[in-house]
Amino acid sequence: MSQADCIIVGSGIAGLATALRLRQSGLDVLLVERGAVGKEASWAGGGIVCPLYGWRYPEPVMRLAARGMRTYPAFIESLSELSDIDPEFHPSGMLILDPFEQGEQPTELLDWAKRQNQTAEISSAAEHFPHLDDRMALWLPDVHNTRNPRLLQALNQAATRMGVRIVEQTAVQQILTEHERVVGIETTSGTMHAPRVLVAAGAWSGLLTPGLSPASVFPVRGQMLRFDHSPANGLPTILMEDGVYLIPRRDGSVVVGSTVEHAGFDKHTTEEAIRHLHAKAIALWPNLAHAPISHQWSGLRPGTTDELPYLGAHPEISGLFVSTGFYRNGLAMGPAVAEIMANLILSRPIDLDLTDYRLNRPTTYGD
Repeated sequence: MSQADCIIVGSGIAGLATALRLRQSGLDVLLVERGAVGKEASWAGGGIVCPLYGWRYPEPVMRLAARGMRTYPAFIESLSELSDIDPEFHPSGMLILDPFEQGEQPTELLDWAKRQNQTAEISSAAEHFPHLDDRMALWLPDVHNTRNPRLLQALNQAATRMGVRIVEQTAVQQILTEHERVVGIETTSGTMHAPRVLVAAGAWSGLLTPGLSPASVFPVRGQMLRFDHSPANGLPTILMEDGVYLIPRRDGSVVVGSTVEHAGFDKHTTEEAIRHLHAKAIALWPNLAHAPISHQWSGLRPGTTDELPYLGAHPEISGLFVSTGFYRNGLAMGPAVAEIMANLILSRPIDLDLTDYRLNRPTTYGD
């Protein structure tokens, strides 16, 4: 039997970063992961620290993402004091080649960027990449990216060094409650007790959380590939069109993603998706035509019906908290989510209204 001040279920960026904050505040924290630490959606993404086509999301999504983006530099700096793993966080910029859907105007996008305190300009794609045609593109020079597997490794190392107890390969079967108060969890390794439990289990959160369901939080598969590192790749910035993005890494490799598939909890990759990503990557950046593919993989992002995450205290069970449903934006939101949830769990003031993210909200945004 295990006892802790707080149990966190899930080891993505939200779970690990919150565990680290709570431990730094003196709590005995037990983190439980059904597989290997940091190896699900936060690991599988591309590492772009900004929502893609962010002006098309509901405003509460950008509100939380923008908060995370602002806090990233301080988050990375504090992490560097606790870990010797470099997450390769840097401003690579992002050029979006298809920023306008029908009816969207350049002024709308520039106004959106201004509200988010982002530098933005509408310019010819050929000014940035001469091989592209003279279309109007959106240039976001301040967009950062990070090598997200290394970021998760750094968080894991920092949390472990601070004394967070991490249990891997242990699935949670049930949240335990008594008299409408959480008392712990039942797992495949036995019962674990705590007066506070945070569910941050990504796409699996709907299977565990009372009041949510598999229809509330569900897996959305995203397939990815990586071109092997080579000086000839030479991609200077993130390049994006038709929902496909190319991300340069410092070692000269290029990561390409991503599909959006409703395939349940199936993480298999498909030849069809890899062919699509490969062809699109070469069309956007012909230098990759002869580059070998070194890896291909997929991840399960936690989607929600209204595109908003679930964030906050459970409305009916005291001591139970939820942090999930971040879909494609968990990495951008991560530092802000950790700060908010740590303060909430510690009964400290928070300076963000969580009404839009509550568990018992209407299932369709705007209702």
